[in-house]
Amino acid sequence: MRTEHCDVLIIGGGPGGISAASMLALQGRKVIIVNDGPLMGYGIEGAFKSKAGYEIAREYLHVKYRADVFGQIKAMDFSALQRGVERSAASLSAMLASRLQRLKIKVIQGKARFVDAHRIAVGGQEYSSDHIVIAAGTRPRILPHMSVDGKRVITSDEAVNLTHSPGSIVILGAGVIGCEFASMFNAVGTKVHLVDSRPQIMSNEDWDISDFIQNAFHARGIQVIPSSRYQSLVLRENAVQVNLSSGDITAELILLAVGRIPCTDELNLAAAGIALDQGNYIRIDANARTSVEHIYAVGDIGSRNVPSDLSLVHVAEAEGRCAAAHILGTDYPQGLDHVPYIVFTVPMLAGAGVTETYVREKFGDVRVGKYPFARNHRAHAIQPPIGFVKLIVGPPGDDRILGVRVVGPNADAIVSAAAIMIERSLPYTYILESIFPHPSLMECLKGAAHIIAGDALQYEQGEELTIAQALSGAPES
Repeated sequence: MRTEHCDVLIIGGGPGGISAASMLALQGRKVIIVNDGPLMGYGIEGAFKSKAGYEIAREYLHVKYRADVFGQIKAMDFSALQRGVERSAASLSAMLASRLQRLKIKVIQGKARFVDAHRIAVGGQEYSSDHIVIAAGTRPRILPHMSVDGKRVITSDEAVNLTHSPGSIVILGAGVIGCEFASMFNAVGTKVHLVDSRPQIMSNEDWDISDFIQNAFHARGIQVIPSSRYQSLVLRENAVQVNLSSGDITAELILLAVGRIPCTDELNLAAAGIALDQGNYIRIDANARTSVEHIYAVGDIGSRNVPSDLSLVHVAEAEGRCAAAHILGTDYPQGLDHVPYIVFTVPMLAGAGVTETYVREKFGDVRVGKYPFARNHRAHAIQPPIGFVKLIVGPPGDDRILGVRVVGPNADAIVSAAAIMIERSLPYTYILESIFPHPSLMECLKGAAHIIAGDALQYEQGEELTIAQALSGAPES
């Protein structure tokens, strides 16, 4: 059997793999991508589709809230929403395939298995390379003794392709994925039961963030059930009975959102001598290099020693570029302590840097400025003016911006700017000296800085308006 050789072999056509392949191809390297599934993988099939659904649902909710302007509007057609999402996803996929073709990147469809440290097999064909980048990603974690049938028991993989809106759903897991789907299903009229084994939803966040989102969920009719463990389920003809430690719930569907696991088990990594950690993630260094010098791992499949969960498309893309740069022999300084992220809930959550809890444990006497959207003109124009900006800086004598969290509409725009400030180790006084446009939500970031400086009125608990009051004029969700 003839073995085809290339300069760089990429295992996985997701965000990290395509990012690395594009950079290498632009520098004249012969690149082959081996991909099992659609191009961009979860980047389009999961992340993009769920966010596209969110955007449609967000616009619908905004119009629905403004009954004083638009009047009563009919319920959303979930199948129409899904058709809109599919059209957008298909357009993205077509553009991506065209770009790879222009870059002369060869794409092989199939599952890759290592033969040795320089060769992989795809079916009956072998491929060899000077360098290999593993970007095989992760898949939804399934609880023991549970089977996913794609009909009544689903994961996020199936949720983005549903053709109808379920009347009711139990979501197990109130992390990012669970809370995002809770928001979207609630917007289309589904009765949502959001269950988590921990006492707070979005448990990676500070308590004030989690409480704010939980109150917002309650106000919109989402039943949040914290500190409750899954025990078993019984499949009925048209429903699922879910047995929890807090009691039983019967719903049309159950959605598993209890995390993801790395797709390392079918790659035969032992044949290449690649080391894994205790969770079966691939160990990587600052250059995304594995324990084998010429093999790299990027995206969710790699393990990182950082205080935040960085299972994000843009992190995978950055790591892909980092690995490509190292292969090309160039420097690509890329820190992971400032990475911005967005959680597509209603209300939206965005952040960059570390949490207040982490900073207090590390530095002790840190300073926090919290500025409510209720004081901002743009927030009142958007309606409802619900949310706040939290700016976290070092202790007295250390004015560096260490973290920022924003809850509310367009939270991502504020965080994107703050992330650059964190990356550049800028002091919060830089914000005080800057002029922001008016009216804009960015002025909330400036307000938080003024609170830290002591020349703005301190935040009072609940000043951002209680969710119930803010939604009192809204129609039933």
